[in-house]
Amino acid sequence: ITWTAVGNVQGAWFSANRVRPGREVVNARSGVVGYQLPPLRAATIPIATGDTLVFATDGISEAFINNMPTDCGPQEAADGILRRFGKDSDDALVLVVRWLGLS
Repeated sequence: ITWTAVGNVQGAWFSANRVRPGREVVNARSGVVGYQLPPLRAATIPIATGDTLVFATDGISEAFINNMPTDCGPQEAADGILRRFGKDSDDALVLVVRWLGLS
C-alpha cells in the first residue's frame, strides 16, 4: 500500500503475522487539501492477508496506536477505539479495514 496523509488524521498498519508482528504509522503533514497543500511524502509498505489498517481523525487520541485490539473484527475494533480513545471535546471518525487478499 502507498499512503500519505494531510491534516489532522492518523493512519496505522498492523501486521497479522504473529511470528514477526509489525506496525507502521503514516506521518501526516499539516495543511488543508485544496487550500494549503504541503509537499507530500508518500510511504509504501507491503501488506499481507489479515493485516489491519486504521484511519482516525483528530477526535481520537493517538494512544490507540499502542493499544490496538487486533484479535477482533474490524467493526468491533472501530467501536472499541471510538469508545476508549474518543475525545469528548471533538468529533471523531474511525475506519478499520482488514485486508482479505485478492480473490
